[in-house]
Amino acid sequence: MKLAVIIVSYNTKPYLWKCLETLSKSNFPVKDLSIFVVDNASTDDTQDICQEFSKKDDRVKYVTQSSNIGASANFAEVLRRASGEYFMWLGDDDWMDASYVSHCVPLLRADPDVALASGAPIYYRQGLKAYAGRLFDLPEKSWAIRVAHYYAMVADNGMFYGIMRTAQLQQVITPNIMGGDWHLIANIVSMGKTRMSSAVSIHRELGGATTSYRQITKSLGLPAIQAIFPMTTIAFGAWGNIIFAGTAYKKRGIPARIMLAGVVFLLVIAKPTFYYVGRAKRLLKLGILFIGNGANNK
Repeated sequence: MKLAVIIVSYNTKPYLWKCLETLSKSNFPVKDLSIFVVDNASTDDTQDICQEFSKKDDRVKYVTQSSNIGASANFAEVLRRASGEYFMWLGDDDWMDASYVSHCVPLLRADPDVALASGAPIYYRQGLKAYAGRLFDLPEKSWAIRVAHYYAMVADNGMFYGIMRTAQLQQVITPNIMGGDWHLIANIVSMGKTRMSSAVSIHRELGGATTSYRQITKSLGLPAIQAIFPMTTIAFGAWGNIIFAGTAYKKRGIPARIMLAGVVFLLVIAKPTFYYVGRAKRLLKLGILFIGNGANNK
């Protein structure tokens, strides 16, 4: 029942110690937990922090790249090194509840049809809570309905930092494109159901490579135009991944993949519209309430 928690790191000295400390305090059985920091050639004190922390917890192992190979390649390298039954990624500026792992792993063990289990994502700016992430399950029996449901619901993609089955995850190629994390999880979703529990939380700092679409394109080495039209880029990426590139889809029939790719393309393209319509409805509701209150005061 071994779980490998892999921390991908690059120049995040202020947060790394806290990240390691929360993992170290996890109430998951000590012998079943391995912690690896994979450093993408940081130029700060990341190595010193890891070596110092490993003195108090010898489960922490430090691995560094000889040069910065980019975010996607670093993720792929992390996955290649993985062993054990379960796998989890963690950002070096993130932390989790002490019971996060011990709560999520049983959700996977109880049902072999569940491919991913995670807690509730909570987001912070410089340590202050900003908002709670979207929480949803994907319990459908149909792989295609699960994938369509996922693309319809995904926003902050908090389940990317859930716990997965290593053998399934190693079947998936991490695409170096805008929305690559969405497409990776969609491949996992095609293999099994997902569970997101509100009982435990993963806490994510908003910053670094995920500050904005512009920063994402820069960290991935992508054309800047993709930051201007991100949903269009993600929609085309999803379409191509489902039909051609996604390794988890290869065993599915071509007609089903083509049909699903078309549905997903439309779902992703429509996301900005739904977002602005939702905001407009909320503003309209506030306006009506304001006018109503004004009328009542006369």
